[in-house]
Amino acid sequence: MMRRPSRPVGITILALFEVLIGIVGFLASLLIIGFSALFSTLPRVGALLGTIGLIVGGMLLFFSLIWLATGVGFLHGRGWSWTLGMIFSVLSLIGAIGALTIGLITGAVGGLIFWSLLLYYLTRTHVKVFFGKSGSPGNLAYGLPYTLGPQVAQPQIATNASYGRPSTIGPPAAVPSISQGPSTYVPGPSSPTPPSSSSPNGGKVPICPYCHNTLPMGTKKCLTCGAAL
Repeated sequence: MMRRPSRPVGITILALFEVLIGIVGFLASLLIIGFSALFSTLPRVGALLGTIGLIVGGMLLFFSLIWLATGVGFLHGRGWSWTLGMIFSVLSLIGAIGALTIGLITGAVGGLIFWSLLLYYLTRTHVKVFFGKSGSPGNLAYGLPYTLGPQVAQPQIATNASYGRPSTIGPPAAVPSISQGPSTYVPGPSSPTPPSSSSPNGGKVPICPYCHNTLPMGTKKCLTCGAAL
């Protein structure tokens, strides 16, 4: 299981800001609802003021609870809080554009800048990784299952007890054949006991007992392999 990265500093600041807005909005909504209940007792306009106060207070209470939940989710890196943050940022950006069209220049420009920066920040890779919305950028191969595939041949490593450090043993070197004739026999490190010098054809033509090549009559040394006869 891939370990969740540490919480970015910007997310911590946003989470505390949202929690603060949620608490303040929650208290303000309770205050508005309380005053609306009080205004509803007034004659003539009491019912209208009470209804408007209940609607405004209820909407403020609803959004305050969402802001509070989003801030708590930001602190714990919950994926649903990132989704809520993106939705509210987009809606707030649309609201800022609408305010700009009706002439609220100062508030609209400030809202456009703030919500655009928030959208940009929430879509950064390290932020999405923290909320589990993207893979880890630092180590793409981390967490991949082990697969049995063709293995690359590695050189054998032998330990040199004299020097205490490993030495690489390469493949054995090919030993060239001494004879250039039809035979590929290569004598070993220890010279074998030479066989009998009698030729297999009755003594008519001498043959080298090592490389089995035909030799001229009276030759004391093989002209091919150089062995003494």
